[in-house]
Amino acid sequence: MVSTCPNALTKSRTHNTRPLALQRYLDTCEDKAFCFGTFDCCLFVADWLKVVNGVDVAADFRGRYKSAIGAKRRLSRLGFSDIQSVFKHHLKPIDIAYAQRGDIALVEFEGDLVGGIVCMNNVYCVTDIGLSVLEMSAVNSCYSQILPAFGGAHG
Repeated sequence: MVSTCPNALTKSRTHNTRPLALQRYLDTCEDKAFCFGTFDCCLFVADWLKVVNGVDVAADFRGRYKSAIGAKRRLSRLGFSDIQSVFKHHLKPIDIAYAQRGDIALVEFEGDLVGGIVCMNNVYCVTDIGLSVLEMSAVNSCYSQILPAFGGAHG
């Protein structure tokens, strides 16, 4: 059956190649060591969003801290109270039950919320030991991997 929609083939190819792009991205992260400001939970998510959307949502954050305290200070300087406020500003919330491969999650890990990427009933996160896989039961909230219009999720 041939579609009469002129963009059907393009959209189909993009949708079908996204899981492959995610796998390639995860493969590049597999052997990276955790490092604040270069490879941590927020930048892991931001780098994936850059692959999907071509926009670096962490440009004002990347490389400007080297510790957990430095990250919190940087967030505060940018007008955010915590990681959840950053996610809510930049991303569109979705119901956890509707999260798809490649969507973004905030996951409870050792008493903190960390950013992760949904993948087949699990969430990939960067923890102090590097790339880790956590169960969906640890998910606090989810967000679409597709960035909303410029100006944040509500703007």
